[in-house]
Amino acid sequence: MSDGMRPRRSVSATPRSDASSSVPDAQIPVAEPAVPPAMAPPPPTSPPPPAAPSPATAGRFDGGSGRKPVQPAQPKQPKQSENPVRIVPKPIQPARLPIDVHFERIRLLFLAAVMVPLCIWASFPSWESMLYEWYHTDDYSHGFLVIPATILFLCMRMDTYPGTRYKLDWIGLFPIFIYGVLRIFAGIRYMDPLDMVAIWFWMLSVVWFFYGSRVFLWALPSLCFLIFMFQLPWRVDVLMKNHLQYFAAHFAAVLLQIMGEAAVPIKNTIRLSSMELGVEAACSGLRFLMSVFAIAFASVLLLRRPWIQNILILAVAAPLALFVNATRIAITGILLEHYYESVARWTAEGQSVGVVADAFAGKVAIFLALGLFALFIWYLGKVFRKVEI
Repeated sequence: MSDGMRPRRSVSATPRSDASSSVPDAQIPVAEPAVPPAMAPPPPTSPPPPAAPSPATAGRFDGGSGRKPVQPAQPKQPKQSENPVRIVPKPIQPARLPIDVHFERIRLLFLAAVMVPLCIWASFPSWESMLYEWYHTDDYSHGFLVIPATILFLCMRMDTYPGTRYKLDWIGLFPIFIYGVLRIFAGIRYMDPLDMVAIWFWMLSVVWFFYGSRVFLWALPSLCFLIFMFQLPWRVDVLMKNHLQYFAAHFAAVLLQIMGEAAVPIKNTIRLSSMELGVEAACSGLRFLMSVFAIAFASVLLLRRPWIQNILILAVAAPLALFVNATRIAITGILLEHYYESVARWTAEGQSVGVVADAFAGKVAIFLALGLFALFIWYLGKVFRKVEI
């Protein structure tokens, strides 16, 4: 140009094709900048599967019906008491020792051949007096059966025998010390019954010394039965007979009155309508009392009942003996009052009608005592039953 200015260079635009010209600028894809591999985002992971519904929440909605299902009933938990029951373990029983039959036989033969004759020789006056009382006194005629019954009780309890012990127990000599003291005191005071009781301590000492404490405790209940072979002291015997005579007369009079008889007790005599019935010392009931006590003690050893039943069996012995003795006197009175001629026909020459009637009533009383005692034991078995829980 002539104006002196350099002319502008015209820039030609890049030619566009028809296709690119028809697409707007906003729709043109723009290449994104390259990202290094270290900074690349993690690939998308698939979502975890839905958890299975728990039994408590299963069936919360019933297919979209809009009703809430019934929740399952939960079991009731037992209430814990504040004072729980404590189970007390049973004490461990000592194990039974084995039984040496050969040794037991040798020891038993030694005791029978040596210790028994020695006991008879040491207390011969006492044995002689006891045999005399057993043979001549009706109240102690059961003494002949005491020692055999004791041996029988020991044999019947052999299933619980503690076992053989070979060593001697020197503590078992203590009862023989008591035996010596009683013998000396009885000799000074002239007390024959005390001299007889000393024999019992001799027997206890022999068993304890040769067999040991365990066998001694096992045999002690049976050895206590030997007490029934000794007679009571004279003063105790007289006092008991006097009181038992008075009680038997009045109790028998009450029974006769219950049966419709006109009976009036006057001290130890019962006055009937046509006669008087005297209750002698032999009819006091001491023999029945001792016999029933012996039967009760034997029942305790043989039946092996619980301790409460054993106490009841021993406690009922005295009332049962007194009732049976009064019944015997009442039966004698009825026989002499209404059946005197019939009893006289069965009376031999030289015998008294009253003695025969009393002997017959005594036999009836024995069976009555045994029957009532067996009935009482049967009743205890029905009352105290074993219940399994």
